[in-house]
Amino acid sequence: MPKRQQPKKPKIDEIVEPKTQEKADLVPPSRRPPTAVGAETPPPLPPVPPIRSPQRRPTFGGAIETLRAAVGAMLDLADAAAEALTKALQRRA
Repeated sequence: MPKRQQPKKPKIDEIVEPKTQEKADLVPPSRRPPTAVGAETPPPLPPVPPIRSPQRRPTFGGAIETLRAAVGAMLDLADAAAEALTKALQRRA
């Protein structure tokens, strides 16, 4: 792969300074008139709400309810087991 060539730097003797003008008119830059943004434009229309089909139902609606019931049953079972263990340990002490 060939090396990329660096641009040659001018030597100190070769540096040319720009010449200044002896006489020049000092003129300020031209001024542009201000723009009238929205001066006579009507207000924007309100956003259109998305249209939902009444037939659409969540895909996982039934599965979520079933999962929620199963987790609730498992928590009830774990709670009952923990209560039974606590009572058994209290009898031994």
